[in-house]
Amino acid sequence: MGAAQSTEQEARPEVIRIDRNEIPEEYKTVGVSSDVVKRVNATRVAGNDGESDRLRQELAREREEKARLREDMAKLSQLQQRKSAGVPAPQVVISGDDLEDRKKIFDETVERVQKQFFAYHRENVCQDNETEIVRCLQENPGRVLKCAPLTEAFEKCVGEFRQQVLKGN
Repeated sequence: MGAAQSTEQEARPEVIRIDRNEIPEEYKTVGVSSDVVKRVNATRVAGNDGESDRLRQELAREREEKARLREDMAKLSQLQQRKSAGVPAPQVVISGDDLEDRKKIFDETVERVQKQFFAYHRENVCQDNETEIVRCLQENPGRVLKCAPLTEAFEKCVGEFRQQVLKGN
């Protein structure tokens, strides 16, 4: 056996590209470990139209926003703990401008949290089918199979809706 055969050959990972519009909404805020970021940076190819720079900037911006959210949430939880413990807040004289700035920061934080964690939820497009099945089950207690034909239309509606969501429509 020669020297080339006795050394371990490091396998190159397969690169998979996923467009953002192919990702369901609930998976768009997935955390990435620092090891993954280091690996991506290590495998960066020169001359890739600045995509890696754009991604690096986006990652830095998201990290800053995440740190800012953590800081704001820590401040809010401290205030809430003081209030619930009955500890009076330290007496600090706050000017009107400072109060307005704090209120604006608080409102912006609430808006960011709502946007990130309480995103828009779609309406139930299959409500009619669902209502029809429930009515059938109530009219035919103990005879579930009588309502079986209604489930096909409901399953078709749910399948179509799932495809729309996955396509990002």
